[in-house]
Amino acid sequence: MAEYFRADPTYAAELLAEVRRDGSPDELAILLLQMDEAFGSDCKRSGSAMSQL
Repeated sequence: MAEYFRADPTYAAELLAEVRRDGSPDELAILLLQMDEAFGSDCKRSGSAMSQL
């Protein structure tokens, strides 16, 4: 999953928005773990698309 997110970060951002809106806390926790694996510290840098969510 991490490789897929890295290949298509727009999809990752859209999925995160959807899970935050409609998902359960468990689904969100799992997705955040997967995104951390995919982007690691990249999503913590200012200017990153993921840091703006």
